[in-house]
Amino acid sequence: MITVEKLSKAYGDHRVLDAVDHRQERSESVVLIGPSGCGKSTFLRCLNQLETPDAGRVTIDDVTVDCARPVERELQRQLRLRAGMVFQQFHLFPHRTALENILEGPMHVLGRPRSEVEPEALDLLARVGLSDRAGHRPSQLSGGQQQRVAIARALAMKPRALLLDEPTSALDPELREEVRDVLRRLADEGMTMLLVTHDLQLARDVADRILFFHGGHIVESGTPDEVLDHPQHPRTQEFLGQ
Repeated sequence: MITVEKLSKAYGDHRVLDAVDHRQERSESVVLIGPSGCGKSTFLRCLNQLETPDAGRVTIDDVTVDCARPVERELQRQLRLRAGMVFQQFHLFPHRTALENILEGPMHVLGRPRSEVEPEALDLLARVGLSDRAGHRPSQLSGGQQQRVAIARALAMKPRALLLDEPTSALDPELREEVRDVLRRLADEGMTMLLVTHDLQLARDVADRILFFHGGHIVESGTPDEVLDHPQHPRTQEFLGQ
């Protein structure tokens, strides 16, 4: 479902990603962990062109982007349609209700009629446990509820894969568990997910495989038991020990 070949990104003299390779199967959940500034979020944002890589190739499902050359807008659009994005800070439209936030993409990006999309949006709200919050605006929702709406909004575009950048880090422990529950269910349902997180409980709960990032490279990869309980790389051992 996701293939990344020699992906590189630098900001001036600082190389954030150094020829990173990654392959992820359909229905596989992969979690990226590592110290702040190691390139995890940049890697995620490069996959759907929110950041422009300097070199490499990215394939999501049947769309391939060669990052060494300018990307045509339509190709970029097709890539983003295949990889839904969930952000740390929710980014909901404050003047729209939960339901309207979910309807926005399918109606205005995909051009689908409201009569067709609304039943699907209501079903998504039910899946994330928010059927009774359809008419609430973000200011009337807790942080955990807002993040669940953001997940439903991403799913409304019917992506082939879901990219999540620190989906629980802005939440207190109780609200964090609400979002973990939703992501566990998505993993169980076979959603292809690539998550960046410092939430090691979330990593343990949803990951088929965990990647440890350090210095712009993936230095360790394995199951949650292998990486979290029996890390082999010295930097992974140091990070988890802290």
